Amino acid sequence: MRFLIIDDDAEYRRVLRYHLEVEWPDAMVQEYQPSSAGPLPQGFPLADIDVVLLGYPLRQEENLHSLVSLRSRGGCPPVVFFAADGDEFLAVRAIKSGAADYFPKARLTHQRLVAALHELLPAAKQGRRLDHRGAAASPLAGMRKHSYIAELHSGDLSSVYLAQEQGMPELRVLKVLKHVPDSGGGHLFDRFLQEYEIIAKIDHPNVVKIFDLGIADDHAYIEMEYLAGGSLAERLTSVLSRSQALDYARQIARALDAIHAAGILHRDLKPANMMFRDDATLALIDFGLAKQMKLQAAFTGTGQIFGTPYYMSPEQGHAAPVDARSDIYSLGCIIYEMLVGERPFVADSPMAVIYRHANSPRPSLEGDLEDWQPVLDKMLAVKPEERFQSVAEVVESLEALTAEPA
Repeated sequence: MRFLIIDDDAEYRRVLRYHLEVEWPDAMVQEYQPSSAGPLPQGFPLADIDVVLLGYPLRQEENLHSLVSLRSRGGCPPVVFFAADGDEFLAVRAIKSGAADYFPKARLTHQRLVAALHELLPAAKQGRRLDHRGAAASPLAGMRKHSYIAELHSGDLSSVYLAQEQGMPELRVLKVLKHVPDSGGGHLFDRFLQEYEIIAKIDHPNVVKIFDLGIADDHAYIEMEYLAGGSLAERLTSVLSRSQALDYARQIARALDAIHAAGILHRDLKPANMMFRDDATLALIDFGLAKQMKLQAAFTGTGQIFGTPYYMSPEQGHAAPVDARSDIYSLGCIIYEMLVGERPFVADSPMAVIYRHANSPRPSLEGDLEDWQPVLDKMLAVKPEERFQSVAEVVESLEALTAEPA
């Protein structure tokens, strides 16, 4: 086997070489450092390489340009793309640009890398150059009408894949539930189907569109629209403008109003569950399953907070029953973060964050944001009975706010 590693990070090249040589002791592994040697020469014998591992940490656009340039060369083998700070949006763009597979650097494991390469190597040996639709083993083998493109996310309860329905040009997202009825997951399995059947009937511009719902190989799955614009979480690296925050808050509130009217609570409202389309409209995703998750699933074993506790209502944080007012509280936390650039309650441990939601003074807004304060206070009231009692009331209050201060 012949591998070519292109990366500026010498330590990461060493890690990749280790993974390769453990699995293929006789492999010939070449390394290339673009920052010192310049772009890979046009005359480089790519036809002699079985797989290229491309991952030097330039700016995102430069990385993708390098990928496209490499794939355009004659005889280019499959390219596995590595990103320093990966997300779903970059994964899709990499696959569309010609990558045979994609890995965020921080999440690379020996098992996943080796499994991906084993799928690529037979094709390379037979002289076939794979495009992005045939690059990897499909985990969707039981769903014959879908072609696998990439894995977007894998969690304890479900995996999310980018796919394409055969004969159709649009990309789709498939969420596959991991539990099956005969393995103790029957209740979760039924709830998954029931709640998404309801959501599929909701026709609202700010709720993700559900195209299909079914069972394949004893797994429940849903087919939904692919939201290509990334998540709200990706846009919260800095304070949003007042007009942006108001626009997003209104869209989220309208979506919540629609799902609550259908009898569905979100229960896991957070910026990562709010995605954008290419036309900049926002849509809520990830319903139903959130209520089955244990609180500990939001933390690592070392207590690092992933996100859910930051937006969790006091009653949800203490495992009390929740209703629509819990989603209203979570939306209040998100609105504060959009306006201020930080979460309303932070601490060094997950349980400390939950404690502050229930016991700390409510956050205040200053300057030209003061007119938001009454709305935020009512959304973030500790006691549910002191909050807005419906999202319709929230929508009315947000509609009364202006994009610019008076």
